[in-house]
Amino acid sequence: MRFLLLLLTLWASSLFALDAPPPAVQDEQAPKEMPPVIMARVGSREISVQEFMGFLAKNPTRVKEATTPEGKAGLLREAIGNELLMLAMREEGLLPENPTEADQKKAFIKLMSKHFPPPPTPDDATLRDYYQKHMADFGIPASVRLSQIQIRVKESPSDEEKADARKRAEAALARIEAGESFAAVAAELSENPRAKANQGDVGFVWREGSAWLDQALQGLKKGEHTGVLESPAGYDILMLTDEREAIITPFDEARESVVKKFQVKQQAEARNAYVKQLADRVGVEIVLDEMKGSFPNGVFP
Repeated sequence: MRFLLLLLTLWASSLFALDAPPPAVQDEQAPKEMPPVIMARVGSREISVQEFMGFLAKNPTRVKEATTPEGKAGLLREAIGNELLMLAMREEGLLPENPTEADQKKAFIKLMSKHFPPPPTPDDATLRDYYQKHMADFGIPASVRLSQIQIRVKESPSDEEKADARKRAEAALARIEAGESFAAVAAELSENPRAKANQGDVGFVWREGSAWLDQALQGLKKGEHTGVLESPAGYDILMLTDEREAIITPFDEARESVVKKFQVKQQAEARNAYVKQLADRVGVEIVLDEMKGSFPNGVFP
């Protein structure tokens, strides 16, 4: 959260500065301009918080990703990868001195064609094997409808704050087990605004895709509720209210989609391998202290 606040503060400062009148007299005692905050180095090139903020400004739908450590790390890894690819395009003479966005797109296509081109269409056996291992991608995955009582804790809570939150969650569970309806307790106590407004109902969610949720629902039958669970937000009590089985498209009907997904996956893996080669050759360093822990095995392990 401190990182996101820093981004928003710097962003707001730069916007408000546009409307500020210039000083009438230069004061020799005036504070000097703050040096840029560096997030990472790619060879001799530095990626600053300001540049990262510019990336988010151009991609506002991805700002939410920057609110979690995993999301921030993923965005920074992407920014570093883009910088490595720009460096490769310059080294191979694919970019003019002051490239436009159109120049960059043309150069990237040439770089891609040389180092990680689209793979050929695989044989039928390979496609069927891929389909069998990723059947949930070709249809509608299994989903569950949940009701939730959520007691939240702030980021980096103290032991006392966590203990207080768990105590409140356990008190909510005790009321349910004493006979009060889940909906009534959720409407009164849940700290998830959406769920609270709907008496705990959060609607249908995909059953797969969240290791935490999958573990929480193990063995749970429709109409049953969990105990108090430690969750990413704090403490949750979940009730399974409905289930929908997966609807899978047969292979013959999904074949074209299988080909595309397989080729996209293969090309992405080839691109990642190429970027890792560039990183190993050029050298990549995470500079911002609070980001270092997000890359225990390196930026491109």
